[in-house]
Amino acid sequence: MEWIIWLISLVWIASGCLAILHTAQTRETTEKLLSRAGRIPLGVTAAIIGVVLMMAARGSLQAGFIVALGLLALVKGIVFLWNPRGVYERTTQWYLVEASDQTCRFLGIIALILGTALLSWA
Repeated sequence: MEWIIWLISLVWIASGCLAILHTAQTRETTEKLLSRAGRIPLGVTAAIIGVVLMMAARGSLQAGFIVALGLLALVKGIVFLWNPRGVYERTTQWYLVEASDQTCRFLGIIALILGTALLSWA
């Protein structure tokens, strides 16, 4: 299960670097992905990643932190599936239109830090 944590952490590192270095292109690509995929497949994907992270956390150095990340991903997936008061649409609208480039870079920094932490704790 260690390879799952490696894979997820490398995806987070790559997406964080892209968000920092190529903010406009990353937002355009994210908009295309979100418009094609839809709310339900993305919610299911987030929930599956959360469950997989929680299962893979057993053999890691910081199992509690990885389980917490898995729970957050699971809750995100459930909220996106349930979609109370249009939270999915408001979140994507905020990220794609209203958030500044500095905010997107900051989120990229967070993704880079979390990916690096996961990689070192795998």
